[in-house]
Amino acid sequence: MRRLIVASSLLLAMGAGALLVWNVRPAHVQDRMVAAVGERFGGRVEVSSLEISVLPSPTITGMDLTLRVRDRTDVPPLITVASFAASASLRGLLGRQLHLSKVSLDRYDIHVPPGGLRAAVDSPESKEHVPHAEPPSPILIDEIVSRDARLEIAPRSTDRLPRVFEIHDLVMHGFGLPEGARFGAGVTNAIPRGRVETSGTFGPWHTDAPRLTPIRGEYVFKNANLNDIRGISGILSSVGQYRGTLERIEVDGQTETPDFSIDLAGQPVSLSTHFKVIVDGTNGDTWLDRVDARLGESNIVASGAVVRTRDVKGRHVTLDVQILQARIEDLLRLAVKADKPPLTGRVDVTTTVLLPTGSQDVIDRLNLDGRFNLAQARFTNVDLQRRIAALSQRARGNEGAEAKDEGPSVVSNVRGRFVMRKARLEFKELRFAIPGAEVQLAGTYDLHREELDFQGDVLLDASLADMTSGFKSLFARLAQPFFRRPGGGSKLPIRISGPRLKPQFRLDVRRVLTRG
Repeated sequence: MRRLIVASSLLLAMGAGALLVWNVRPAHVQDRMVAAVGERFGGRVEVSSLEISVLPSPTITGMDLTLRVRDRTDVPPLITVASFAASASLRGLLGRQLHLSKVSLDRYDIHVPPGGLRAAVDSPESKEHVPHAEPPSPILIDEIVSRDARLEIAPRSTDRLPRVFEIHDLVMHGFGLPEGARFGAGVTNAIPRGRVETSGTFGPWHTDAPRLTPIRGEYVFKNANLNDIRGISGILSSVGQYRGTLERIEVDGQTETPDFSIDLAGQPVSLSTHFKVIVDGTNGDTWLDRVDARLGESNIVASGAVVRTRDVKGRHVTLDVQILQARIEDLLRLAVKADKPPLTGRVDVTTTVLLPTGSQDVIDRLNLDGRFNLAQARFTNVDLQRRIAALSQRARGNEGAEAKDEGPSVVSNVRGRFVMRKARLEFKELRFAIPGAEVQLAGTYDLHREELDFQGDVLLDASLADMTSGFKSLFARLAQPFFRRPGGGSKLPIRISGPRLKPQFRLDVRRVLTRG
């Protein structure tokens, strides 16, 4: 009887051992792993080779793993791994849920097809996926490690380069848990180049609609050199939090650039921002819900988008910008090469901003279309301020006030419409008032050459005779018909041209004779 019991035990042990060997044979483990990963990601998985070692503890090594979502063969695989190594317990390999202790990935690439993950899983005829609760994951991985990975987002047009992100030191814990996996990683941002440190929670993976996979976390971006963007400079740092799904990530963050400048002027100004944006993580498009910026002592509010548009290389920046009660000198420091700004005062600006992509400097690509209002202004050029003050005195019939200054400010209500293209500002309906006169101008200012070309009219309250005395008043009365202003006073056609530092103010004789 005892012999029978021993023999039965040996047979059972041998059967269990045979079953164990059968279940951990490479072909079976490979089939199970391929099935589990394919089920988890809703795609087709292929592995070129797989090796299993059971003793002293189970380890798995493999080569050339690829994952295609929805069996798409017209685009590169969503995920490719050159080689991988995994460790597990026997229980982890034999359990109902494939449980791996640690997975190390080498040369791990993610390729997002044109149009993002939506295009990867949806055919043109398919209907919108409805979010639903994910079933338990068929695979659980305690830790995933990838020292260097590559995320590539393909453009819609095949003749353009993809956007590439380098991912370093990725560590993920709890992949397959219903609450998602915790992760930490460093990401190299291409432009401006710098390393972004981020950590958070990713998942669970949404099998039917990967773009709806949740993600949340926080990031730190330090010492990014803005010189990587042609035409601007400065060192930027940013921190923030994000949450949402891959196709709609809400980001709340802030930036600090203490030495921001545009190369055109080369004068650094402190720039800080607080922003709330929405990012499509599957293609990189960004919508700016609100950006509050502080430039020097001036506050700026903007909203808009940074998106890749069809048939246009790269991304366009489109913004609606509002600047209220700002210092005009803060804005001029960015565009004017001068030790001190040519004008001071409080200004309101509303404008649209379009910054198309391209290889030119920012200032040459920047397009503006807006209006501004400067309540009180003062020219920092003493000679120019005295000319304006003298004109004001003469406009009120006070001859002989050539060198008098009207005090802290003589120019008021400066307003107008402007358009900027190719570093050239065109002003329309430019008007400002001085005591006794109003000036109406239109013209251009070339930011590169720093040259003005304006023409317009000075509307004076006084007649020419009131502005002169003695023998000169006789000639003034004879000339008054050429300069008569409807309703009384005088209208002088003028032209302002030349370099910003030494502009020429002169009577536009041709327009006088034409009108006469």
